[in-house]
Amino acid sequence: MILWFDNIGSDQADQVGGKGANLGECSQAGLPVPPGFVVLTDAYRQATQAITGELADAIERGDAAAARQQILDLPVPPDLHKCIADAYGQLGEPPVAVRSSATAEDLADASFAGQQDTYLGIRGRDALIDAVRRCWASLWTDRAVEYRRQQRVIDDDLALAVVVQQMVAPEVAGVLFTRNPMGDSGAMLVSSAYGLGESVVAALVTPDSFTLGRNPVTVLARDIGSKETRIDAVEGGGTRTTNVAASDRERPSLSDDDLTALVELGQKVEDHYGTGQDLEWAIADGELYLLQARPITTGESDVMGHSPVHGRTARTLRDDLIEHYPGPYPLDLLAVHAVQEVVQESMRSVGLKATPATDVIDGDDDGIIRITATAPRLSPRLVLDFPRTFREGMSHNPDDWSAERDAGLKRLENLLARGPVESCSDSDLARLVTDAVGEAARTTSDRFLNYLAPMMVHRSAAQALTRIARMRDSVSVENLYENLDYTTAVITSNLGALVGETRSLGLADTITGAEPGTVRTVLASTPEGLDFKRSVTDFLDQFGARTTRMYLPFSNRSWREDPESLYALLAVALRGEGLGQTHARGSAESVKQRLPKLLRGRWNRTVNTLRSLHVGREGTLYLIEEFFVVARQGMDEIARRLRQREVIDAEEDIRFLYYDEVTSALQSTEATMCQKAIERRRRRRGAAEAIWWDKGDTLDDTDALRGTPGSSGKAIGPVRIVRSPADFGRLEAGDVLVCPYTDPTWTPLFSLATAVVSDTGGPLSHAAIVAREYGIPAVLGTGNGTSRLTDGQRVTVNGSDGAVTVENPLES
Repeated sequence: MILWFDNIGSDQADQVGGKGANLGECSQAGLPVPPGFVVLTDAYRQATQAITGELADAIERGDAAAARQQILDLPVPPDLHKCIADAYGQLGEPPVAVRSSATAEDLADASFAGQQDTYLGIRGRDALIDAVRRCWASLWTDRAVEYRRQQRVIDDDLALAVVVQQMVAPEVAGVLFTRNPMGDSGAMLVSSAYGLGESVVAALVTPDSFTLGRNPVTVLARDIGSKETRIDAVEGGGTRTTNVAASDRERPSLSDDDLTALVELGQKVEDHYGTGQDLEWAIADGELYLLQARPITTGESDVMGHSPVHGRTARTLRDDLIEHYPGPYPLDLLAVHAVQEVVQESMRSVGLKATPATDVIDGDDDGIIRITATAPRLSPRLVLDFPRTFREGMSHNPDDWSAERDAGLKRLENLLARGPVESCSDSDLARLVTDAVGEAARTTSDRFLNYLAPMMVHRSAAQALTRIARMRDSVSVENLYENLDYTTAVITSNLGALVGETRSLGLADTITGAEPGTVRTVLASTPEGLDFKRSVTDFLDQFGARTTRMYLPFSNRSWREDPESLYALLAVALRGEGLGQTHARGSAESVKQRLPKLLRGRWNRTVNTLRSLHVGREGTLYLIEEFFVVARQGMDEIARRLRQREVIDAEEDIRFLYYDEVTSALQSTEATMCQKAIERRRRRRGAAEAIWWDKGDTLDDTDALRGTPGSSGKAIGPVRIVRSPADFGRLEAGDVLVCPYTDPTWTPLFSLATAVVSDTGGPLSHAAIVAREYGIPAVLGTGNGTSRLTDGQRVTVNGSDGAVTVENPLES
């Protein structure tokens, strides 16, 4: 039941677990490992033999707590009790560290860092037996079970060994990575603090961090942490935490000689294993000890952003795409590609060589969407094509918009006439979606060539004439649209009428005071509210297709589909923030009177043309929104069917799939691949959004909360302050976990969080290691993140440079 370190080899992991096998091998290799022994996995099996059935039932039910309690209630068999007590006596009965060592630990791609329990400063035979039993039970903690599930480790026949190792009383201890997981892999990374290494491993303090070069040993970077507290063993057993003197906090915990010794030790261990190693070490009475070794399971996890841009034109194009399609989901690419391709085709129509839209904007298997922006190249056709296309656009009569709108509405009517989506076949539904998106793209093409391009020409002419009239600073082109019935102005006017009706019916306080998402329910409780809802229904019939982020139709909803978003806008207006009406600073007539008489006719023609173009420009935009409503209706029915067929768990999950995956799913009953992709992309959504908005700008140090990079990458998400396990239930998928510290009990939260920000900790703490394994960015040791940030704030977490930046709300 017992093996001493000196008798353990690397081929005995099934008996001694990963941790025990590594310590035995290091001891046999002559490395400075404090003496100790391992209570074998057979001891766990023997002790739990009587409750094997009960354990299996608890595990099958997913009741880890019941499994733990059954083990904690076990009496240790007498012969095993004697073996452990005798071995402890041979060790001299000193204070010991009792560490769990699972047979699945320290695999090539999973560290299992901190997933089972460790007990420090144990002294006395009874205390040791109890600590061994508690280690066995820790095989079934919620965090350990969840971690194994994430790592796809099967629980069947899993057993636990227990390492019992003589403790040293270190002045300094910490962690050494022989390969820097956050940068140059040729460098070593050391984290250190005073007392036992648990302060560093469990991120209970912000440690000193050193980046070290080898051959010769050089200090490449030195970051002195605050090291506020230390943990030490107590005479008679146990540990205590005390404050560190201010003078000791400010100085490095390691000398250059200590760092040299650490590099030499790290090199020896790495040479022995032939791969990068994660070491726990301690310095006691001037001697360096190796407490633990395991392979490094995580490396650089940063995700590439948009392709680099070359030249001002390409940068302008990239930035325009970022703003035009604000944070697309995978399914949105169906519309993005269709709309952007007509823009690319418009550039080709004037004789430029433009890249296909599918190459300009593309997504990967993690749902991260990137831009490859290149300036369109000139071609010989420019000489002929540009004048022809220019003439066609400029010769289009914007007063024809009324007839064009009617033709567009007729096409919309034809789409709707295909019948209720519920009665369509799968193939007819897919065709409805693509045809509606195609009509939106066609309208975009007309909008670009017949309205937007001519507007740019006439706008330049109007600006030139205002300069001649010396009124450039008092009259803007937008002033020329006053008293014009274009779509946005009409919608704004009707919204204003709704606001007025709200006040006249005495419903202003009802709407502003209702909980978000409940306004319709609250209004339905009074006759006045029911009357107002009818007015809202009439408004939505006319203008309800209006959508924020309109070119991303499958991840956004119109007012008609989500009336509560309209009520939210009315609440803003009722609070006095207005609906965005502009106020003229001058007028077309005042410019005309300041122009020479020969130019007044030109001015009138330019103004009239601009006004007509603006009506068409706004009208085409709203028509595109109506086509996208139809596309959404078809996609919503597809989502309903896929959920009904158990291909996806929830209808809204469909936005995480690319359109070709959706059509494939319609033809298959295989749910596994779709749901796995959805889960993976949901976890990566924060990174996807951060990458989309990244223009390569330098962070402003005054706006950023800074800490130590713990896990590289970048993600955007809302802040959720979690101060203790009592707050765990507050965290939702996609939140940025902001906490004072983390320890292994927090591991399940990492599968929900899009990033981690901690007041304490360093790059070699459990939090950093687990964050890297989950592929989410982490910034540790911020000192005051929980006090500087507030719930709901939208932040960018840059785990590569240690910055956490509060984002301004995105304008829709």
